[in-house]
Amino acid sequence: MRRPVLRDRPWRVRPRPALRPLRNRAQRVKSVLGPIDTEYMAGTIGTSIIDAGGAASSPQRAPRRARRMLTLFASLAAVLALSGVLTGCETTDADRGEVISLINASRADAGLAPLTENVELNLKADGWARQLRDACQISHSRLADGAPANWQKLGENVGRGGTIYQVHGAYLNSPGHRRNILDGSFNQVGAGAVWGTCNGYRTVFTVQVFMRG
Repeated sequence: MRRPVLRDRPWRVRPRPALRPLRNRAQRVKSVLGPIDTEYMAGTIGTSIIDAGGAASSPQRAPRRARRMLTLFASLAAVLALSGVLTGCETTDADRGEVISLINASRADAGLAPLTENVELNLKADGWARQLRDACQISHSRLADGAPANWQKLGENVGRGGTIYQVHGAYLNSPGHRRNILDGSFNQVGAGAVWGTCNGYRTVFTVQVFMRG
């Protein structure tokens, strides 16, 4: 029986203001459905503003009109995506729904609120899942690329395996991936699940993108 490898590579954006890589960790799991590989990444960002008196304050807010325009554009993008104008997603509604349902079921078991599906994060996750499938390997996206402009914290799990359920189980068995799924500060999620054949195995590549907005 093949011994699939579960890989995780934590990478965190250090709050205020720099990025800092953390150490790598690896873990093995067993499977009869082919190789499982997963990686996770999580980070936060926030710019501290130092006022004239030298005290740190909250991140500076955009002017009210700019905030209204950002909200309007985000709403319009969501409507266009839901109406099918934004096309090109390879992830089916059923597969995306399974990924998100498994996430929220795990959160419910831990007494956490469900995550709200975010269209922009879905597009980001699907695009990255397709790249992973085409390369037949897993790696991380640039966290902020394709994320909504109002994000405050982002996290990402990427993995591949024989089924969506199998990959989710591997996530839960890895401390880093599980921490992303059960992070109570996240309130939105996007998901991609793209199928391909790698090394003779029918394989699904899943991407989970978490956000606090």
